Amino acid sequence: MMIIVYIIGVVLIFYVLFVLIINVPIRKNEVGFEFVYVEEDGSVRELSNDEMKYLETKFHPNDGARPYIKYRYKQLTPDNKICGFIRRNRVPNKIKINKSSEIN
Repeated sequence: MMIIVYIIGVVLIFYVLFVLIINVPIRKNEVGFEFVYVEEDGSVRELSNDEMKYLETKFHPNDGARPYIKYRYKQLTPDNKICGFIRRNRVPNKIKINKSSEIN
């Protein structure tokens, strides 16, 4: 019985460590909108005004029109593309965040 408790304890410790490690921000706090966009070529850019409004819209969890938010920079979308919205603090430091291509 004690062996099962130890195994469960070890699994829980590894799970907690894993969750803590993957939730640590990669970038320091930067000025700008909370999210940025990863293009298909892997470059990252600021969002346009329309994209910001889209991300600020409240969606039902089962709504198919809600935005897909990547958790990690290298994470692929369900159709195996790298593009998508991601939190600014999850973009690696070596990746430059370019200005939005939107003309105001």
